Amino acid sequence: MGYTNRQPPEGINNVETGWQRDFVILVVGFFAVMALLIWLLVQVLGWSARWVPFSWEQALTRSLEETLEPNEQQVYLQTFADQLAEAGGLDESLSIVVHYEDRKTVNAFATLGGHVFILRGLLEEVETEQALAFVLAHEIAHVHYRHPVRAASRQLGFTVVMAMVFGRTDVGTLVGTGGHMAMLDYSRKQELEADAWALHAVHNLYGHVEDADALFRWLDQQTTSPPAWLSSHPNTRERIQYLNALAQEHGYPLEGETTPLPAWAQD
Repeated sequence: MGYTNRQPPEGINNVETGWQRDFVILVVGFFAVMALLIWLLVQVLGWSARWVPFSWEQALTRSLEETLEPNEQQVYLQTFADQLAEAGGLDESLSIVVHYEDRKTVNAFATLGGHVFILRGLLEEVETEQALAFVLAHEIAHVHYRHPVRAASRQLGFTVVMAMVFGRTDVGTLVGTGGHMAMLDYSRKQELEADAWALHAVHNLYGHVEDADALFRWLDQQTTSPPAWLSSHPNTRERIQYLNALAQEHGYPLEGETTPLPAWAQD
């Protein structure tokens, strides 16, 4: 008896949806998995960076101390910062070094090694010691929470991974832009965390928080804030509301006696 192979049914190799659908799913899945892995890596780096020894930061930024000028402004700001650090409860393993820069830009910032920079333009726009106290305490708070080293670790990790996976390609540029926008949310959370610490320090030092939001009120009058998701800082008006709500929640008096800044700060 002979054996004959059966013919396969018609259309067995035809796929109704075509290959395009599977290809799209594969590409989308790849980028989704990569995004998740990169996000997890960046989160782990930011979380673990708080245990980087502060002495390492200080060693990396030792050259910044060589630029210090022991003038009236720097001495005043350093003394003021030490008072605020104590009032806010700065971690004992950390220290603050204040730098005064004769630039008209209205700004202040903290960087690695506990270095805090105050620019002349800022002092020209705030009128009271309490207004300056909040800004200075806010930058000290960044050091307290190790925000500079955590941000640097996240950024470095993200950059290295992007270079390894995508190189210098258009896809890498597109993904990198999306990643940076995602990290802005992390930065905004750090700003609010520092705001809360600073308000606590100001209250402890003066017994009230009058003028703590003075700089934000000035900024709100100068410019229109971009959408929060495009900025590294929270919306200015919302920050004012946040500080007021925080003060009421903790029972911080909103009114009190204020102290003018030294004459040299307003010249």
